[in-house]
Amino acid sequence: MTLDTQESLLTQLYTVLTSEITLKAAMGGSVSLYPVWAKPDATFPYLVHRIEMRRGGIWPERIGTYLIDIWTNSPSAASVVAIRKRLIELLDEYQFNTTDVKNVKLNLDTDGFIPETEPDIFHYAFQFSISLWRQAEIVYIIGR
Repeated sequence: MTLDTQESLLTQLYTVLTSEITLKAAMGGSVSLYPVWAKPDATFPYLVHRIEMRRGGIWPERIGTYLIDIWTNSPSAASVVAIRKRLIELLDEYQFNTTDVKNVKLNLDTDGFIPETEPDIFHYAFQFSISLWRQAEIVYIIGR
């Protein structure tokens, strides 16, 4: 089945992150991962992710930024640190293919705490560079 490029990427990342045993343990037994923004009253801890894409060097190539945020409600940052550690182990230098995109690679660019005004709410943000070759879209573009 052909998916939208972003849908293909986010589906792959969702599958990897929500099925990973050590990440599940760090997050209290399950991984809640939302696209763009969490649902109202989401149970902590949770993750939110999105991708911003732009043109690469030549037209089939895309580069961009994969953004993923950790949100916890805890009296200490210990849970954030455990989740952060596992996300870096899973995502930095991660390479994969789907039926819609090829030669996808993530590289950690920046990460750090984001100040929050609510007591005991910890917010930690990552930015990964992402590069890939569009496959399914190219077939349609060439075919027009």
